[in-house]
Amino acid sequence: MRKGKKGILLTLILSVFMILAACSSETSKSGATGGKGETGEVIKLRAATGLSSQHAWWSANMIPWMERVEELTNGQVEFETFAGGELVSTPDEGDAVLSGTIDVGLVLPIYQPDQYAMAEITMLPLAKSDAHIGSNAWKELLASDVELADGKTFSELQFGDFKIFPVATTQEYSISTTGKEFKTAKDVKGTSLRTPSRIHEKYSEIIGINSVTMPAVEMYDSLSRGSFDGSYYSIADWSGYGFQDLFKYTITGVNFGHFNAFIGMSNEKWDSLPKNVQEAMTQANEELFSKGADEWIKRSEDMMKKNEADGGKFVEFSTLDQGVQDLINKGIEDTWKDYASLLEKQGQPGNKLVTLWRDIILEQGGDVPDGVKKMK
Repeated sequence: MRKGKKGILLTLILSVFMILAACSSETSKSGATGGKGETGEVIKLRAATGLSSQHAWWSANMIPWMERVEELTNGQVEFETFAGGELVSTPDEGDAVLSGTIDVGLVLPIYQPDQYAMAEITMLPLAKSDAHIGSNAWKELLASDVELADGKTFSELQFGDFKIFPVATTQEYSISTTGKEFKTAKDVKGTSLRTPSRIHEKYSEIIGINSVTMPAVEMYDSLSRGSFDGSYYSIADWSGYGFQDLFKYTITGVNFGHFNAFIGMSNEKWDSLPKNVQEAMTQANEELFSKGADEWIKRSEDMMKKNEADGGKFVEFSTLDQGVQDLINKGIEDTWKDYASLLEKQGQPGNKLVTLWRDIILEQGGDVPDGVKKMK
């Protein structure tokens, strides 16, 4: 009998040790001791853009952000990346995020005014700005708590389905052509330029330019064939598409707005992530945001040097014929008013939006035409 009791006792002790060992193994897998965060499971996220892998928003903004998130989470998060339209084409990144095709996307809302009617606001021409002013203003607009309509802010009205991480806007847009020069006002009228937004379409209509609307990814072939004369475009962004080989004449010193974008994730996906991962993503975005603007400035300087070496010409706006200056300036104030009116007709808070954007631009050190300062 004693022998039997000892055997039972020994079996119980061994069972306890086996349970403890199993628990220890599970603890290690859960990350309590493994350095993988709260769950220990690697979170794999699919990230994509339709832009080329050389585009600054991808190579100098989103890639560093993803790398920093992986670093801050000690490998708990891993990104599977797709660029150049390999998985998603521009401008379908936002739809792909919300449908679950991808987990994270570089979203370009300006290309979809039917869905994001007010996103073009950053494209309004300005009297003074640069990559940092435009970027900081975009960030402030997205974070603004000013109610525009129905008790909702700009972000709530436009991007309520997204968790947003702002990226730096492009440097200011200029007018560039494949060779046509604006020596007189007559040269401006009838010129065909690619327009990236409805704002530029409005502006072009006012000053007599023929507008051609298409995404930047489709421009190179059309420009090469001579389908139109040039484009409103950011010099810093030329290298993302090879435009430095095509543009031969560029007007500088006049601002035709900043193109915006953001790193987007669906609210559902965001809410599913552990708190430490959310904190890492937010921290990474805050750390790297201003570096995106620095990259645009650097690229602009490099592009100008290379383009000039290849025969390209950069003409300061103030040196143009006075008739050309007057014509170009004429459209700026009217464009602000026309854009506000366009939004109001669509049932959007156009007047409140443009005055909010104006105030943010001024607060960030930029400037707007005198007529815009008087808008209420």
